[in-house]
Parts: sequence; structure tokens; C-alpha cells
Amino acid sequence: MPESLIVSFIGDDRPGVVRVIADVVARHGGSWQESRMSGLGGYFSGTARILISSDSLEALDQSLQSLEGLTCIIRQLRETSPDETTQKMKLDIVGPDRPGILQDVTSELVGHGINVIEMETEVRPASMSGELNFIADALVEVPNEVDIESLDKQLGAIARNLGLDILFEESAGE
Repeated sequence: MPESLIVSFIGDDRPGVVRVIADVVARHGGSWQESRMSGLGGYFSGTARILISSDSLEALDQSLQSLEGLTCIIRQLRETSPDETTQKMKLDIVGPDRPGILQDVTSELVGHGINVIEMETEVRPASMSGELNFIADALVEVPNEVDIESLDKQLGAIARNLGLDILFEESAGE
């Protein structure tokens, strides 16, 4: 019986990291289904969904754990059904970098039961001034009972207080 696994890994960023993991998965008859990976600060990390025979689970786990220079965590996938009680929305944040931006915004989100599904952040120089800007792009799940207009006003207050631009809108194609 095939099992879906989530494999998370981190190690030094070097050529061949993905190949090494893919080799182990293939050697145990696993199929790489989807993944998110990136290099950051000299490390390479990722999360992959792997489909594999339940007979091969233990051997795959042992092989992944024995990889030199990589830390791997394996979990069995929790099957979920589409949530009809939420809607996906896009959240974009841009503004002068300072400590606490993400904490302030996510505190407001969690107060409304909003779940972050995907997020990318970076700090980079502004095109004109060269000052450092914090940039975040996120996809979030918002419970249907949340008053979007009210939440947008609360995010607007945070934006004004911190000197940010926060765009909160329906996600196209989600």
C-alpha cells in the first residue's frame, strides 16, 4: 500500500544536495510528488511530498537519516479535504525594515484565526533611497466568518503605524 510522506531536510548548501536525496528516494522505490526548496544563508532546505510503499518506509527513513551533512525529518502525510469554511487571500507587505514587522502583522492575523499557507520574505535596498525595505508575500487561509473589511482596516492601522504598505486581497486562481 503506498504511503504519502513529508520529508523535510536541511544541510550545507552545495551542489548535489537534491540529487543525493532523490537518489535515496528512488533507490527505495519512492516517487517525488512535489516540493519547496531554497538556499538561504549558506544552507539548503526543503520539504518534499514522497509516495512510497509502506514496506519501504523504515528503510527509507534509515537511509535518509544516515546521509552525511543533512538532517532529515519524516512524517506521514495527514490527508485533508478542501476546507469550504475558509477562503484564500493574498497578503503583501512592503516598507522600511525594522524589528517586529512580521510579529505585529501575524499577531493580527492569528487573532482572527487566519492560517499562513505560504510566505516568502526578504530585505533589500529600496530602488531610489537605498534604504532597506522589508518585503513579504503570503498566501493565507481566512475563515469565512471573518469580516474582511474590518480586518483590512486593522491591517491598515498597523501599516500606518509602521510606515508600511499592506495589500490584502482575494487570491487569483486559488
